[in-house]
Amino acid sequence: MQAIDARLLRGAAVPTAAAGAVAVVLCAVLVGSKGLIGALLGSVIVLAFFSVTIVIISKVAQKQPEMLLGYAMLTYLGKVVFLAVLMIAFKHTTLFHFRSFGFTILGLTLVWLAAETRAVLKTKIFYADPSAIPDSLKPVAPERPESTAESEPSPIGGR
Repeated sequence: MQAIDARLLRGAAVPTAAAGAVAVVLCAVLVGSKGLIGALLGSVIVLAFFSVTIVIISKVAQKQPEMLLGYAMLTYLGKVVFLAVLMIAFKHTTLFHFRSFGFTILGLTLVWLAAETRAVLKTKIFYADPSAIPDSLKPVAPERPESTAESEPSPIGGR
């Protein structure tokens, strides 16, 4: 993983984990132990889903940058399908409070997206590596002509 991807991951995961801790405490206080379990499970799912996406996209960007958009769309589709399967499978569960689970996932998804957007906007991301530009393509500053008495201003104010 490149350093920039690690920065983006930290920039999104830390606020999301903090918001997840708040959600877990809030659901535990409002709903009880089932709310705590639902919020905890929702927090883990959001952190895992989005972290895996950044890791996969980082690996693809290093090895096959032309496939980046395809893999991004594939990870998005995978997340949507897997989340739909989880929601359908756990709809009538009594293991945890389903609304705590769902609202935690929704809230933390919004926190992750906002934090990742902020991290991207704060990070200077080059679309081309400046150190990889060959010397033959680097801009050359035009040479300044040697000054002559005619091109220099006189101290008296005239030419």
